[in-house]
Amino acid sequence: MSLRLRAFPDHGALVWFALTAGIAAWIAHLVGFSIIVAFVHKHGYFWLFYLGNGVAILITLFAMWLCYRMVQAGDADESAGTPAGRIRFLGYLGLLANGANLLLILLEGTYIFFLRTHG
Repeated sequence: MSLRLRAFPDHGALVWFALTAGIAAWIAHLVGFSIIVAFVHKHGYFWLFYLGNGVAILITLFAMWLCYRMVQAGDADESAGTPAGRIRFLGYLGLLANGANLLLILLEGTYIFFLRTHG
């Protein structure tokens, strides 16, 4: 299946997903872990932390890949004011935002290596 970003240069659901999925994954990671921490400690389902980290990282990496494709699809300069320039700018913006959120997910996910599962 071919992914053609030129069909919607600077708008559409795929562009919005590419720009905001890393933010949503980080928020879900942070809030979700704070919700399940007592359950995991009580029942010993520690693997849920690994699963949550993996899902958040994969979603953010997929969004970064889409942003990279947006940069490739925008063959005009960002300052040109054309749809191709806008999609290129949005691609760079998404790479920056998703990269920052990926770092946050990785940093917040490292604590699972320091927690004890037994009291």
